[in-house]
Amino acid sequence: MLAPTAGIVHAPGMQAWILGLGFGPSLVLASLSSLLIALGAPPAGWIPGHWLGFVPLLLLARRPQVSGREALLLGLVGGLGIGLVGFSWIAELLVRFAGMPRPLGIIGLGLFAFWMSIPYALWALGLRFGPWRGWASYVWPAALFVSLQFSWPNVFPYTPLIGFAEAPAFMQLAELGGVPLLEALVIVWAVAAAGFMMYAGWRTRLGNGAAVLLIPTLMFGYGSARMAALDAQAEGGPSLRVGIVQPNIPVGGMSASERLHRLRTPSAELAGRGVEFIVWPEAGTFPYRVARPFPGDRALGQGRVMAQHRVPTFLGAGSIAPNARYGYNSAYLLDPAGAVVGRYDKVNLVPLGESVPLVDPDWLTQRIPGIAHLEAGSGPVRFVLESPGKVTGLGPLICYEDIIPGFVRRVAGLPGGVELFVNATIDAWYGDTAEPWEHLALAQFRSVEHRVPLVRSTSTGVSAVVDYNGRRVAHLPLRPVEAATAEFYPPETLVADVLLPRNTADSPTPYARWGWLFPYVCLVGVVAASLRGFFRGRKTGPS
Repeated sequence: MLAPTAGIVHAPGMQAWILGLGFGPSLVLASLSSLLIALGAPPAGWIPGHWLGFVPLLLLARRPQVSGREALLLGLVGGLGIGLVGFSWIAELLVRFAGMPRPLGIIGLGLFAFWMSIPYALWALGLRFGPWRGWASYVWPAALFVSLQFSWPNVFPYTPLIGFAEAPAFMQLAELGGVPLLEALVIVWAVAAAGFMMYAGWRTRLGNGAAVLLIPTLMFGYGSARMAALDAQAEGGPSLRVGIVQPNIPVGGMSASERLHRLRTPSAELAGRGVEFIVWPEAGTFPYRVARPFPGDRALGQGRVMAQHRVPTFLGAGSIAPNARYGYNSAYLLDPAGAVVGRYDKVNLVPLGESVPLVDPDWLTQRIPGIAHLEAGSGPVRFVLESPGKVTGLGPLICYEDIIPGFVRRVAGLPGGVELFVNATIDAWYGDTAEPWEHLALAQFRSVEHRVPLVRSTSTGVSAVVDYNGRRVAHLPLRPVEAATAEFYPPETLVADVLLPRNTADSPTPYARWGWLFPYVCLVGVVAASLRGFFRGRKTGPS
């Protein structure tokens, strides 16, 4: 698929400068790509960076004098900032969680950033040898980028458009094709912007200029109108008064009695405010591991959940069967009497955090205290919350499961459907970094894809309520709680009347029906086009 160069009419000025740029300066310019993209990430990201970030790589990698090896290096450098800036908290995680010395944590961040940059290197290579004119010159970069983002294995599912969560109008097309559709549109915009800068001819510039203006305008216009329409539909509909507990419990250094106090006392206060449902964080905040089967609150004795309130409660707790070697990261739904009416065991365990691959788990966990090995759950589960006059289907999600599109789609597709996603997590491992905000932002896309609100309780923030439009309508801030400073951060609560306009079984979104196939279509198209170009090149020989 080597792109021919004959027939290209380049515009003068800056375009000539780009064409004449040496490889060294090109590497420096390429680094702007992921830095701009990363600047758009939460909290308070610069959203234009998400649009502009892809342009430098497109300009540099598509130049006719660039070799395949040079294109790879441009993409590699151009993608490094995604990890180094957007995931800078990885170093803090390795220090806090794995107990690594800070220099090793920084090396770990570098290796992570390198892994994250490989898809950008492959994308730049594909740009160099892809089509350069006609409709294919727009479709190929978009389909290739979506395919690489979708298929590249990452510990933490991620989109470079994470900052769109802070500008929800740009997110709304996710109900049709998920986040990959948004990525494809932004890439097409970037191709048009690069073309406007590089190519002469009034028709070419007019077409590219029109695309540059229209794509974000139409995305924002559709999103704004769609959000307003859904707000009108939800008005006066069913709702649920939810109380969220953020206990501000640090990692380690707090007694079991103090942990219980920070969970129970706020729950009693929430009960007094008339909430119908209380959400606690993930296992680890509640200080005890329960025995399986866990019939209910009475089995906990002095560790009872319902010691000070009688409201249905979503509880994160570790659980283990008698004589079992490993336990589970579980979530339970307790009714007002404390009986267990739902149990979910986390399916997607964090590699090395909750699951040890390849080696003997006991050998590794003895050497790195922060690492654990747990059993994975058998699949998603639907909880049924019964309150006076209504029944609500809940979709439990533990930790980072709320950012995994395929798994959330499975939860939404359970028989009976769900009206509300419920997430319990601990983000205290990451300290006062951007990770808790990024985690929340990625979860907001799931609400748009299924038009279902999300409530989440975290140990130290950011606890939040996200509506069916993906808007963060209420939240509790991130608190930099440490064992030595916990007294300065008392437990906090959040109360919200959450509108529940949709049941996922009765009204699945276009994304849930067929839109999730979009990245697969892109992947098939990319493979087919690559094979076609490969065999055509072998047939015709070198030019």
